[in-house]
Amino acid sequence: MDISFKTSVSTAILILATHLSAKALDVVYVPAYCPSENLRVQIKNTTSRHQRAWTQVRVDGELIEKHFDLQPREEIKIAGSDFLIENRGFSLKSFEPQTLQFKLSCGNQSVAVPSQTSSPQVQHKFAFGTREVKIHLLNLFLKSNSVQLSAYSATNHLVEQREIILENYYDTASLQWSFPTSVHRVEIHGQERLHSFAFYENIQGHEKQSMSLALEAPLLDADPAKVYFLVSTKETPARESFVIALDDPKMIKTAREQIHSPAFEKIIVAGIELGHGNYNRSFSAKDRAPYSWSVQRVDAFADFAHIDCDGSPDLTEERLYQKLNEGGRICFWRYRVTRELTHHEVVRGQLDP
Repeated sequence: MDISFKTSVSTAILILATHLSAKALDVVYVPAYCPSENLRVQIKNTTSRHQRAWTQVRVDGELIEKHFDLQPREEIKIAGSDFLIENRGFSLKSFEPQTLQFKLSCGNQSVAVPSQTSSPQVQHKFAFGTREVKIHLLNLFLKSNSVQLSAYSATNHLVEQREIILENYYDTASLQWSFPTSVHRVEIHGQERLHSFAFYENIQGHEKQSMSLALEAPLLDADPAKVYFLVSTKETPARESFVIALDDPKMIKTAREQIHSPAFEKIIVAGIELGHGNYNRSFSAKDRAPYSWSVQRVDAFADFAHIDCDGSPDLTEERLYQKLNEGGRICFWRYRVTRELTHHEVVRGQLDP
């Protein structure tokens, strides 16, 4: 059974968002690399429990979702035309992390595997002798995103560079790139979050996928005059986290009290804005990618907060268009200040021992 709907401001969606925030979710991204009529999505439930998968398509800022239930160990195939209105990028989501396997096929092409990489700085590596690659870039930012691609030889010599502008949210730019000499890798540097697919032809003449590998965490130009704090769930390790920047002495004191006295339970009630603000990133993610949003102001450390603004950092990223249109207010119930960050940690995206 499957159900599709458009997200809207309603009690049902708010309750759903709260339910989803109880668990960290796995989300993988797919650029519009294949015509929808040729696309097939294979989903395998690797567990002995019932699982649910979601397809997510963005149309004019709205998030259109369709879910599919899988029995234990079940494997299903979905046609792209079953959920895609036109050829466009999309995402796939599972309720429980590391429970579902996603694979993609496009006509006679090789099977492709989507991933969770959302870092604006990644690389793709290729087999010896590669002279032509296909790259598909998916914009994960609500506005335009400037991307620079640099191709290098096996001796680290710069072969060629390209620059691409992704104009809109979830736009895909596709590039078939031929080189005068063989290339070993292509580095991709975007201003904002993005995802990429890359393909090359191996020595047997078969098309192969090159998975995206995150480079070092992007450096952020954090304001040294601010005091920064990590906000996360209490379990170790925390699966989701975000960063706040404070300059008010009373707010800073309260944040530090919560670190030193874990029983001092306070919910951060805050307003967000578009952009990472040069400090907000996910320290819990492998690629430590900056978020597309940041806390503009902290209104209070409260004992209670309304259900309307509950959620999680990743859910806020996923539904950012709606969140900003609803006023951009957050109050994640399960998240607390857990650590004070140095300016160096915020800039580098690497926690010191």
